[in-house]
Amino acid sequence: MRFFSFSTSPKLNLFIANLCLISLIISILSGIVVSYHYFYTEPLYSVIQLESSVPFGRFFRSLHYFSSQLALISTFFHLLDSFYRGWHHKKIFVAWLFLVLSFIVLIFVTFTGYVIRFDEVGKLAGSIAENLCLSIPYVGEALRDLLFPISKGGLYRVYLAHIYGSFLLAIGLFVWHASIKRVLSLKYAPYLYLNLILPFIFYVPLESEKGKTVVTGPWFFWGAQGLLKFLPPLGVLFLAVFWLVLLGFKPARKFSPWIGGALILWLLVYFIFSLIIYRDAHT
Repeated sequence: MRFFSFSTSPKLNLFIANLCLISLIISILSGIVVSYHYFYTEPLYSVIQLESSVPFGRFFRSLHYFSSQLALISTFFHLLDSFYRGWHHKKIFVAWLFLVLSFIVLIFVTFTGYVIRFDEVGKLAGSIAENLCLSIPYVGEALRDLLFPISKGGLYRVYLAHIYGSFLLAIGLFVWHASIKRVLSLKYAPYLYLNLILPFIFYVPLESEKGKTVVTGPWFFWGAQGLLKFLPPLGVLFLAVFWLVLLGFKPARKFSPWIGGALILWLLVYFIFSLIIYRDAHT
């Protein structure tokens, strides 16, 4: 019984893959520029100084932000499209594993990017991450001390995790997925322009949670936050299902509509809980 069916054109698939590649590279390069002016001991002050005193500082911070968001979104759709097309069968397992793990690392790097700017949203994101780590039985405290020891030692390890995670993404990208010659090709110019235009049109302000009744982390974390808030035991299992399916499930070589329907249902539930958190935070 086929209750789920869709198709993506080769052009759309190519657009998503190329946008993912160029956005990630721009995010890493702009992050290097921003890091020269960032000090984890005075995070918010250094961000303000970057915008107010460094030539084109506001542009590079916005470029880093928007390219990171584009990389995260396009990688997510590239992952789903690859799964739909059965590339986890057509390619070696290591290549498929790299795509899934790179998305996980990209989520982590983007999340820590919110934390280390340390405005109100960054502080709340760090607090949420620290408490989530501590809630994990047996290894929670060790995991917190490794990645998010903000209440104990500030942002030093969070900043290192952000830098090392970006470094690993860059290595994996050029070892498994791209070459310098390919990246420098003129056919990627439109994707470069898309990343460059957004910082000129939009500004990413440092955010405040004053007046809100519900604290929230980054936008892509709202669904997880809602699931963990309203369905603590089932929420953890629900979040793990998506990654377990992508990492370890081996359906038939032809894409299964049942698996597609399950993934769409998973995304719908995640979206609904995101809306719940958004509604509670803005009422």
